[in-house]
Order: sequence, then structure tokens, then C-alpha cells
Amino acid sequence: MRCIIFRTRRAYLLLGVAVACAACAREEMPPGTGPDFEAPAVVEMFPVSGSAVPDLDEDAYVKFDEPLGDPRSLARVIETSPAWQYEINAGRSTVRIRPIDGWRPGVVYTFRIPPGLRDLVRNMTREPIDLLFTTGPEFFETTTGGAVWDRETVRKVRDIAVQVVGEDSIPYAAVTDTGGNFAFRGLPIGDYWAFAFRDQNRNRTLERDFEPHDSGRVSLSDSTLIAQLELWLTSPDSTAPLLGSVSAGDSLTLRLEFDDLLEPDASLDGASVEVVAVETGDEWPVAEFAVGDLAAALGPEDGEAVVEPDSLAGEVALDDAEVIPVAQDERARPQRFVSVRLARPLAGGEYDVSARGFLNLRLLAGGGDTTFVYEPPPPVPEEEPGEVEAGEEGLETEEAGSEAPQLQRDEVEGAGA
Repeated sequence: MRCIIFRTRRAYLLLGVAVACAACAREEMPPGTGPDFEAPAVVEMFPVSGSAVPDLDEDAYVKFDEPLGDPRSLARVIETSPAWQYEINAGRSTVRIRPIDGWRPGVVYTFRIPPGLRDLVRNMTREPIDLLFTTGPEFFETTTGGAVWDRETVRKVRDIAVQVVGEDSIPYAAVTDTGGNFAFRGLPIGDYWAFAFRDQNRNRTLERDFEPHDSGRVSLSDSTLIAQLELWLTSPDSTAPLLGSVSAGDSLTLRLEFDDLLEPDASLDGASVEVVAVETGDEWPVAEFAVGDLAAALGPEDGEAVVEPDSLAGEVALDDAEVIPVAQDERARPQRFVSVRLARPLAGGEYDVSARGFLNLRLLAGGGDTTFVYEPPPPVPEEEPGEVEAGEEGLETEEAGSEAPQLQRDEVEGAGA
């Protein structure tokens, strides 16, 4: 609507035109309608979600029951799988999607609109909206789900890219939700590699040199239609952990500091700690050691540390390390130190310490050599029996003796009376 103001001498004309302009600049509900408290709802999808459309040649779309508040923002937030490029056109109430290279046969396509889609009066959707279909001959009722954890904090993480790739090299993609969980539906039967990574440069490609990541394997078959996968993000690291310094908590305990986070759940069978007195060359026997605090590192039975594989159903993707599955909430937080308990107390002097075979989060084994000086705490002086200072003993005798004559005088005076 265009508002035009004509110059006139009549004030009431100017006032009426101003009111009309103010009305045309303000959004209002159509006459006769009540207030809107409902979020946008889907009224139509094409193709039908969960269907197979082998000969698709037109746009996929999602149509809503009302105009959208900011349709242009959908192109930035909509999640697409496979991880290819797409043309997304968001109109007033319809979102249309098409791959830039066209629809490929035998591919499962997934488009997800995250929660938060708003209408004109800012009503917001609370659940994601999924459009899922395949251009293959059939749709498989498979589900691959799981979670992504941060290995350093032992917490699930959101907004992490997850991709599974099969023999056909199609990069099916998902993103972890606010709870750190992800899911793939409709993947064809087969074997897949799964990757989770923090997509720092947002190019939807794993950069192993600088992006925290993890990988595992997934197998789907006619008898295994549902699979679970746990992935643990670990920062890239090509150097082994190095021993930095040693300090003594007391005569029986040492703390070895490393320059890298150590894996507390890895087996310590190949690790060792040696302590040797520099002056005499005597080796101080080591009773036990563990990554982190000794009390926290010991298990409920024999104290053997364990680590969970980072892939599905016992598949190990941590090189050749020996691992034993454990529950997720039982994994210990990584530490930068090793606690050592000696078999006999230290004597004062300088000691050489050698550490070998300790693994960082990328399971690279390292250690090192260093020295430290132990100074025993000063002895606590013993308390000696108290001595009576000269003159005090005689004073006590004199005071005791002075009371007797006074008592006798009182008794004599009483008798005379």
C-alpha cells in the first residue's frame, strides 16, 4: 500500500492522511480472526516422508499452514543429508529443496528443520521437522543412533557433525542435538564407517590435522536393523606425552607431571616407573602407580584400568591397545599426572625418575626422565618433663608451713575464751 500526502490548507485532511499512513505501516491480524498462539504446522510434504521415489525429477518441498516469520533464514539452519550442496528456496509458507547436481538414484535424502521455526507473531516450533525419502527402489526400516562425547570432559556435546560412509562413498550426515545424540533412518543394508568431528570451518569435511574427531564401524543387515554407536571426540595429537617434573607429597608418594592429557582407562601393563637414588645408586621399589589419584584409579576388584572401544559392538578403533568395554558414565576424566606409591620411605637426597609406556588420549606411548630432590620434614621436638625453677620448691614449703602456726594460734585463742 502506498501512502501519498497532498499539501493542503485544511488540517483535518493532513491528520486523516497521517493516520492512514500509520495504519499501513503496522502489521495486524486480518479482521474477524482471533489471536494466534499456534506454531507453524506442516500441511503437506513431497515426497511423502519415508517413501521411495526412484524417478524423482522435481523439487522436494514442505508446506506450512501459515506464513513464516523469516523464511530466508531457513537456508542457513536446515540440515541436509547427504553432505552435498543444495538449492533451498523458502517462500512465504513453502520451503523447496533440490540438489545442485540433481537427484541421484539409490540415495537416502534427509532434510531436517531444527526447532525454532517462527510464524509472523513469533510462535515457535518445539520439535524438529524431518523430510526423509529415498530415490532407490525401496526404503529400508533401519535406524542407527548414538551419542557423541567429549573425551576430555566426559560429557555429551551438541552441534557435532556425524557422517557415515559406505562402499558407495555417499556421506550421509547428521548433527548432534542439545543432548549430544544423533540418529540416521533408512540407511540401506551394508557396512559403514562412522565419523564424528567438530566442524570448525563448516565445510562438512573432516580435517584430521586440527579438528577433534573419532570414528567407528556400523553394520546393518536383515537381522540387524537397529544399531547403536558411541563416539568420543579427541583432539589431534602426533606427539607422545613427555614427563615434565616430579614432586613428593610425602616420603611414600610421588606425583609425576606430564605435558599432555593421559588416558586413565588404558591398560598399564606396558607402563613402568623407576626411582633411583643419585648418590648411592640404590633403586627405590615402587609399590603401585596409576594415572590420576590412586584411590580414584583403582577398580572395584583388582584395580586394573579399562577403556571402552570407540566403535560399535566391540569393534576397536584405538590402534592395537587392549581395551575392555565399560559403561559410559564410568569412564574416568583424563589427567596430566601419575601418582606413585613407594614400597619404603624416601631418604633425603636427589633421585632420578624414569617413566615409560604411559598413553595419551590418542594412545601414543611416552614418558621421560627427570630428577627431584627430597627434603625430609624437620623432626618434631619431643616434650621433656617440666622442671621446677630454683626457689619455687622452697616457696611452696614456706607457704605450707606458714599456715600451721596460724592454725595453732587460732585454736589456742579459742580455748582461752
